[in-house]
Amino acid sequence: MKKLIIVGLGPGNIEHLTLGTWNILLTGKKIYFRTAKHPVVQELADKGVRFESFDWLYERKETFAQVYQDIVNYILGILQGPESIQLIYGVPGHPLAGEESVRLLLEQARAAGIAVTLIPGMSFIDNVCTVLEIDPAKGLLILDALDCQDDRINTGCHIIFTQVYNRLVASDLKLSLLESYSYNYPAAIVRAAGISGHEQVITVPLCELDHGDNFNHLTCVYLPPAANAGKSGSFRCALDPLLEVMDKLLSPQGCPWDRQQDHFSLKPYLLEEVYEVIEAIDSKDMNKLEEELGDLLLQIVFHAKLAQKRGDFTSKDIIKTITEKMIRRHPHVFGNADAETPEEVLVNWEKIKAVEKNSNGTSPARVMDGLNKALPALLLAEEVQKRAKKVGFDWNEAKGAWDKLFEEIDELKEAFREKINMEEEIGDILFAVVNIARFAKFSPEAALFKTIQKFINRFNYIEQHIVINGKTWSDMSLESLDILWEKAKKEGL
Repeated sequence: MKKLIIVGLGPGNIEHLTLGTWNILLTGKKIYFRTAKHPVVQELADKGVRFESFDWLYERKETFAQVYQDIVNYILGILQGPESIQLIYGVPGHPLAGEESVRLLLEQARAAGIAVTLIPGMSFIDNVCTVLEIDPAKGLLILDALDCQDDRINTGCHIIFTQVYNRLVASDLKLSLLESYSYNYPAAIVRAAGISGHEQVITVPLCELDHGDNFNHLTCVYLPPAANAGKSGSFRCALDPLLEVMDKLLSPQGCPWDRQQDHFSLKPYLLEEVYEVIEAIDSKDMNKLEEELGDLLLQIVFHAKLAQKRGDFTSKDIIKTITEKMIRRHPHVFGNADAETPEEVLVNWEKIKAVEKNSNGTSPARVMDGLNKALPALLLAEEVQKRAKKVGFDWNEAKGAWDKLFEEIDELKEAFREKINMEEEIGDILFAVVNIARFAKFSPEAALFKTIQKFINRFNYIEQHIVINGKTWSDMSLESLDILWEKAKKEGL
């Protein structure tokens, strides 16, 4: 019978040891501890528990990953020998709380057909929560300081960073956290939590996290939830699964097509997804809208990951920037400003934009500077007219826009008769129509898109009728096609 028993040794003092672990250790003959550098280990030795530790591996290997795998190899080598054996492997705290060697053992021992039993232990997290008086139910995030990724940090949670065992780790952690927190944000250095005579909690400004010599293998760092979490700086979106998929696609083992893309090559796909979202909205198909919004989100994540690979910005930066902008530009919601009507909101919005540009050192721009020339022509025309309106260059009522449209129609008729300037006059009519749409408070782009879709639906109806009746387009006169067109209209197409 080959059996592996993995036990948790608790966070420190022997009183934190469970009765189950104590009984197992008393009867065990082959006991290994991941490390003897843990307060309870000396107490166990004093009480006659005999064991071996793997501290010698830490001196021989360059990385923790190598140490943990070698521990697993050593233990499995014993268990796979010819004799029946029960081996006990003890780790600090709870076996499943931040113990990579245990994770590897569970995976590889069971694959080798070795029976594994887990004996839980009190985790160091329990003591940290006790000394800091944290309620985990209010949101607790536990992260490894050696693998601290910005997009996993949620400033709205209590956060505990483990393995802050020296100043170098603390320094790297500090630099990472300063991307999400202010330089004077309070950070608690918790050392030997729950261990009588050794417990120490020191709170310092985040910028001074690595200034002292307060670190050892029993040290972690705690940051409280940000008071403004959910308003700025927090990353609460459940984007992690999609971000991980994108990481895999862009990795050397990922998709060759995805790896070849850049911001410019993706432009057509981004535009296509935007229009498919619009089509789903117009169709009032919520299932389709859900799908298309996901496709559009994928494009945004794709661009974010490309930028992150270049070191330009991350998905978290995007969310943080737009969140702060929305709060800043809605002082009537998040501040003390007043805005009772949509028109007042827009006035405030433009004033705040102007202040932002000036504070950024941007010189006053001309009214039409900064237009997005990549917009479709109808949208660009609408934006031009809106900017002109802001400085008073607009009719006071729709009648002026209608008069201009009729004037442009007459000029187009004349251009057709003279066979000159027809393109220019057609452009003028379209521009005038955009004015009418603006006064009517409709998007000309959306209106034209709906008309195109309506034309396609009616055209498809006619074509279906032709096919059903065994005819071809050439068999149909314009008058007969027009009759079918009117029939399609009556059926609501």
